[in-house]
Amino acid sequence: MIPAAKADLITLGMFVFIGTWGEFLWPLVILDDPNLYTLPLGLQQLSSSFSLDWRIVAAGSVVSILPVLLLFILLQRFILPSASGDAVKG
Repeated sequence: MIPAAKADLITLGMFVFIGTWGEFLWPLVILDDPNLYTLPLGLQQLSSSFSLDWRIVAAGSVVSILPVLLLFILLQRFILPSASGDAVKG
């Protein structure tokens, strides 16, 4: 049963990773030390400082997107063939 659900489990794992990676509210409530901030909190701190440098905020946004994009690129070969193959009968 696990090999048949491989695409579903990989998709679920990707959704969990994306949700955890982009988490903002829970770390904002829990963390009070700026050294422990997650990447979204650090980006928010950069954008709410007294001097706003959009180049640094844009670079931080690109860096925060890269792990999610890399994960999708690496795992799409497991998702796309089995998702399209399950719907075709015969």
